[in-house]
Amino acid sequence: MLVVQHPATAIPVPSQREERSSSAIKVIRPYFGAVMVRISGALDEDSAAELGSVLATWAHRRFPTLVLDLSEVDFLDSAGLSVLADIHVRTVRENTTLRIVTGDNRVVRRALAGSGLDHALNLSPLPSGWERATEIPN
Repeated sequence: MLVVQHPATAIPVPSQREERSSSAIKVIRPYFGAVMVRISGALDEDSAAELGSVLATWAHRRFPTLVLDLSEVDFLDSAGLSVLADIHVRTVRENTTLRIVTGDNRVVRRALAGSGLDHALNLSPLPSGWERATEIPN
């Protein structure tokens, strides 16, 4: 026998959006001819637009290398994967090197592997010397 609860008496289930941490995007000052963008929290529909805007600000400066540090990302959805693919296409078109830093982040590595982007993107450890780089003040 199948029993269906009336919606008014159903137990509310917290949405995934409420459980995710908010995102933060920091631009690390140009260092060794590159610029690093460090993303923490969720890389989803909300933060993908912000990331695109941040990258557009730095695109005209023509750094030979763009480093995206995703080691502190705790949620990555299709919108986040889409913006990473768009960034990859743009850097190829502009002859810029894109390095994606994941560290030991299983969430990011699993999402990239599931989408096939792990083969297209240049995944690498944090470039040496970047631990001394500092954030650009707003």
